[in-house]
Amino acid sequence: MKTSNYYIELQMYCHGRYITIASFDQNSCEKIIQELFDELLGDHEASDIRRLRINLLLNDTEVPKTQLRSIHCTLDELAENTKTIIKKTFRSVNFD
Repeated sequence: MKTSNYYIELQMYCHGRYITIASFDQNSCEKIIQELFDELLGDHEASDIRRLRINLLLNDTEVPKTQLRSIHCTLDELAENTKTIIKKTFRSVNFD
């Protein structure tokens, strides 16, 4: 499997724009990272209750930090999503 340098970026809406509050380096194959992103809770559209965003980025030599997917979530959804991301990252680092 070919691995690429993927990032999952957590952002919150503040003063009219999104600011990054955390970033996870996911040096993994595309299939695994897409499956992880499919498990995350949230919606593809922003709303008044979904002011937090999770972006899936690909850092490529030709085009750095290309946004592949995005999901908007509530604080509770973000907490569950962060738990999922950390659990999957721990497994891939320690058991692959």
